[in-house]
Amino acid sequence: MSRRQPLKILFLTSSYPRNAHDVASVFLRYFAEALAGRGNEVHVLAPADGYSESKQEGNINVHRFQYFPLRWQKLAYGSGIMSNLSRSPLLWLQVPFYILSMTYRLLRLMRQEKFDLLHAHWIVPQGLIGVLAKSIHQISLVTTAHGADAFALKGWLNKFIKRLVVAKSDAWTTNTPATASAIDDGTSARSVRVIPMGVDIARFANGDRAALRAFLAEENFLLLFVGRLVEKKGFPDLIKACALLKDWGVSFRCEIVGSGPLAATLEHSIADLGLEKLVRLRSQMPQQELGNHYLNAMIFALPCVVAANGDRDILPNVVKEAMAVGVPVITTRLGGIEELVAHEETGLLVPPGDIEALAESLKRLLTDAKLRRRLANQARRVIEERFNLQVSFIPLGKLLGEMVEERAGQRVQNQETRV
Repeated sequence: MSRRQPLKILFLTSSYPRNAHDVASVFLRYFAEALAGRGNEVHVLAPADGYSESKQEGNINVHRFQYFPLRWQKLAYGSGIMSNLSRSPLLWLQVPFYILSMTYRLLRLMRQEKFDLLHAHWIVPQGLIGVLAKSIHQISLVTTAHGADAFALKGWLNKFIKRLVVAKSDAWTTNTPATASAIDDGTSARSVRVIPMGVDIARFANGDRAALRAFLAEENFLLLFVGRLVEKKGFPDLIKACALLKDWGVSFRCEIVGSGPLAATLEHSIADLGLEKLVRLRSQMPQQELGNHYLNAMIFALPCVVAANGDRDILPNVVKEAMAVGVPVITTRLGGIEELVAHEETGLLVPPGDIEALAESLKRLLTDAKLRRRLANQARRVIEERFNLQVSFIPLGKLLGEMVEERAGQRVQNQETRV
């Protein structure tokens, strides 16, 4: 960073890992740990999955707030706020309580601690709450849009709020140009910085292939999918494509690793298509165990689609993880995915919802070892050069330092003016 003194930073987020094995927005924990590893003091304010609490988690200070009676507190986590709202519209009743609770806890924290900077993750509602806190405490605010807030929240009011937050933030970032253009048409005076969140390659470099192979024997393993079982991930398309592979006589095994509201529906689809011996659903698992699955995967598939509410994947972290380990990927031409995966160079891309094209691409990779090796090697190189946490951390960490220095310079200038 450009600033010599360590920073005291507070993340505002709607999702943060609830324990050592949780993968909810795990990329934020990676980034927080990278900041703390440089000597900075990092705090995180996130919704609780239970009662409010503050505790040290590794080298991160995590503050969790309760926003509704525990029996009904279901807005955050699980499938994510946007998916939860789409599935259960009554959860909209919890949104005002969520916003008020986060705002109250934030203002209390800011009275107790002297932070150098607020970093709001997702424009709505964290960015909006950050703008309010900035107006009260005159603190630097950086807001980052990750995708769901850009595409799923529509209408003139949401558009106005998103542009307001962008204008009032000291800086704002997105993971891809596609996300940026969905929020701002270029007329904002506050220009965006496109900085993707990186993947921590080292976390997946020490997996134990033999441990899982002993469980799987030497069958043709593995078509692997990892992610929340929600609409935008395209699970039904993957299962139907597996049915086509079976009809074509292609030998394979498929594992879908994750949890979410579509689990029961997917189980029924697997049974209806007679795929019980070929396709298996596995619940969410710790990162280390997940690393073992990546190491055993022959192909990683993520057939993303646009959900009914407009939500979509932009730069899926699981695709970056698979590419980092050296697993060839098949995914869809959607959002910012094409900025991560180049067709025929670092993976294969198919149109969203095209089941036959997905099945053909799966068959092609399953039967062409040379192509798998070429795609995997080039994909890993892209992750190492552009999406490695140690690389992507530098511009974002530098930006945070610049914002604090700029705020400090403004204070000095104002004092000199008054004198």
